[in-house]
Amino acid sequence: MNNAEFVELHVECVIAMRGYFVEAEITTAMLAKCTAEPLPFADRMSLLSQEVIETNAQTRYVSAKSRLHDAARLGYGFSN
Repeated sequence: MNNAEFVELHVECVIAMRGYFVEAEITTAMLAKCTAEPLPFADRMSLLSQEVIETNAQTRYVSAKSRLHDAARLGYGFSN
């Protein structure tokens, strides 16, 4: 990995982190609308769908961060 690839990986990590935060904020906003009564079926399905989207975004972020961490730990002169 050269410097340009390391910078690209860092940018990917930042973009993934921001995407994850956006999805987490959407989920949190949906949860804030909950009441003492059970959610209607459509709202439960929307919340479930959003939680899947958030989890996927989190997985992308953790994966990108892990690759970036490995590159930082090993130096970007490391070859696979």
